[in-house]
Amino acid sequence: MSTLSVILPNYNHSALLTTACDAIFAQSVQPLEVIIIDDASTDLSLKVITSLQAKYSSIKLIQNQKNVGPVLTINRGIKEAKGTYLAFCSADDFILPGFFEKSLELLEMNPILGICCGKATHFKASNPNQISIETMPLPDKVQIFKPNELIKLFRKSTFFIHTNCSIYRKKYIDEFGGLDSNLLSISDWYVTCQIALHYGVGYIPEPFGAFRLSPTSYAQALKNSPIKDEMFQHLMKKVKSEGKAWDRVVKNSGLLAQAGVRMILFLLKRPQYWNYFPKAFFKKCQFAFNHMF
Repeated sequence: MSTLSVILPNYNHSALLTTACDAIFAQSVQPLEVIIIDDASTDLSLKVITSLQAKYSSIKLIQNQKNVGPVLTINRGIKEAKGTYLAFCSADDFILPGFFEKSLELLEMNPILGICCGKATHFKASNPNQISIETMPLPDKVQIFKPNELIKLFRKSTFFIHTNCSIYRKKYIDEFGGLDSNLLSISDWYVTCQIALHYGVGYIPEPFGAFRLSPTSYAQALKNSPIKDEMFQHLMKKVKSEGKAWDRVVKNSGLLAQAGVRMILFLLKRPQYWNYFPKAFFKKCQFAFNHMF
C-alpha cells in the first residue's frame, strides 16, 4: 500500500507551527507520518511540537544538536521517511484542502510519473488574510507531461513547479541524492527539475499551498548575498557534470531563468557561460512580463 511522509523543517517558527500542522491533518487523506526536524531552535518550538504530538500521534520529532540550515535539515527528514511519497511542507506556510488526496490519486493512476503539482498562492506576512493565486500558462484541466513534452513547455512558457505544492515519488528523490547542500535556496528547485525532466509531471489546476512572503525568509536572506555566486558556480559545474544530454536540456529550455535575475547576471558576467545566456535571458523577460500583467 502506498503511503505519504511529510517533511517539515523548523527553525524558530513556534508561533506558526500549529497553523502549518493543523492544515496538514485537516487533509482528506492522512499521511503515514509527519517528520518535524527542529534545527536547534532557540524559541518555544520544542514546547509547541510536544503539544502537537499529543494532538497528532503521527508526528515524529527529530532534533538537530546544532543549527545546520534548511537543506541538511530536509535531507535528514528524507533519510528518515518511510513513505512511498514525500511532501515538503514549511513551518511558516500552510497547505490547502485536497492537496494530498488529488495528488496521490493522480500519481497512483500514473505509476511512472515523478511528481504531481498544483498551483501556489501567496500572502504577505503583514497581511495573511489577503491571498493571491498565481496564474499558470496552462488550460484549466488536469494534464500529464512526459519529459519531452515538459522540455517544450519550459521552453515556450513560464510553467513553474513549486516544491510546497508538489508530491514526489520518494524513490526518485533518493535516486538523485536528495537536495544538494551546495545549491542552498535553489536545491529543491534543481532536484525537482531533475525528477520532472526524467520522469514527467502531473499538473492539477487547483491551489495546493499558501506561501508567506517575508523579507526574513531563507531565500530572501540569500538574495543579495555574495555567497550566491558560489551557489551558481556550483550549479553550472553540476549541470555540466551530469552529461551532454542534460546540459543540452538546461541550455535549450532556458531553465536557468527560473533561478532568478541574479542567475542571469551571473551568466552574463562569465564568458564561459554565454551560450546559456540568450535563452535564459529571454525566458526571464517572459517571466517579468507575465508578472507585470
